[in-house]
Amino acid sequence: MTEAREQEPRTVFRAGWQVYRERLPELVDRRHHRRAVRVGIVVAVVAFAGLLLLGAFVERLDGAVPVAAGVVVALLVAAGIGCVGAALTPIGPRGWSLPPVPGIGWRTQEAIARYFRRNPPPVAPEHRDAVLQGMPATRDLLVRAAYRSLFLTGGWIGIVLGTLVFDVASSVGSDTVILFPGVWLFSIVITSGTGVIGIRTLGRQEQLRVEAEALPPVPPAPRRGRPDSPSGSKLALPGE
Repeated sequence: MTEAREQEPRTVFRAGWQVYRERLPELVDRRHHRRAVRVGIVVAVVAFAGLLLLGAFVERLDGAVPVAAGVVVALLVAAGIGCVGAALTPIGPRGWSLPPVPGIGWRTQEAIARYFRRNPPPVAPEHRDAVLQGMPATRDLLVRAAYRSLFLTGGWIGIVLGTLVFDVASSVGSDTVILFPGVWLFSIVITSGTGVIGIRTLGRQEQLRVEAEALPPVPPAPRRGRPDSPSGSKLALPGE
C-alpha cells in the first residue's frame, strides 16, 4: 500500500505530461508558437542592445565589470527577458477564459475538490456528471498555463544566471546587487511550480475522467406527481 502511494505522484505526473503533449499542438498551433518565438527573439534583441548601451555608460563611470563579462551578462539577461516576452504573447482567441459551471452546488464542488487531493476517494456515482462537466475547458486552460510557465521559467533562469555572472565579475559586490538573485530564484520556484502543479492536475483530471466515464450515467430525477396529471396550476378559473 505504501509503495503504491509513493508511485502514485509519478503516475499522475506522467499522465498529465502525456495529456499536455497531446493537447498542446491543438491549442497552440505552429503559427501561434512561431509568433511567440519571434516576439521573444525581437524582445531579446532589443533588450540586448539596450543592456549593451547601459553597460557602456556604466563602464565609463566605474569600470567595475570587464567588457567580456558585461556582454555575457547582457546576453543572459536579454535571453531571459525574451522568454518573458514570449510567455506574454497571446496564444489563443481573444476573450478565452474558463466559463462558469452552472448547476453545481457548493457541497458538490467540495466533494469534487476532494478528488484532486492526495489519496482521493473513489468517484461517487452521483458526482459523475459534475466531474465530467466543464472538464475539457479546464484541461485546455491548464495546458495553456503550463505552456506559458515553461517560457517564464526559462526567462527567470536567464535573468538569475546573468545577475550571478555580474556578481562574480563585479569587484564591488554590493549588498543590493547580491539580494536580487535570491528574489529572482524565488520567482523561478513560483513559475516552475505553477507548471508542475498544472501538469499534475492534468494527470489527476485524466484519471478522474476515466473513472467517471466508467460509471453508469445517473438517471434523471423522477417527476413529482402522477404521470397522467396535468402540469401547471390546479386552481380553477372563474367560469370553469
